Amino acid sequence: MSNILISYTSMTGHNEKIAKHLESYLKQKNQDVTLEQLVDGDAYSLPDYDAVIVVTYTYHDGDLPDEAQDFFEDLKDVDLEGTEFAVAGSSSKTHIHFGRAVDYFTMQLNSSNGDQAADSVKINQEPDEDDLKRVDQLADYVLKSLN
Repeated sequence: MSNILISYTSMTGHNEKIAKHLESYLKQKNQDVTLEQLVDGDAYSLPDYDAVIVVTYTYHDGDLPDEAQDFFEDLKDVDLEGTEFAVAGSSSKTHIHFGRAVDYFTMQLNSSNGDQAADSVKINQEPDEDDLKRVDQLADYVLKSLN
């Protein structure tokens, strides 16, 4: 059994739905899962987990959510060597920089020496059944990377 953190931020509830879906899916796979909001999270605790999944929305036209700023900045001082990670998030395709916060987190987690277990998943607005299947695949890649 692996120890997996899902840390999320959600304004409309879309990303909370994604995070809770991931939590349920991983628990069905007999994983030890911690679910927390980014605003309550401690980036310095990430190396304590086998894997980390960040779920974030993109604010306005490509910005990180305000409640994710401190966590994101702290990541710059964290060494994630040996920690698997993946990133997913909901955004709106009407924005010129669709899902850019997902890209920012992916780049920073890579820069912090994390091991990217899956391609990032960007979802337009509220996740539908097909989107949740892609989220399941992301989780499966994370699990495969831990074996």
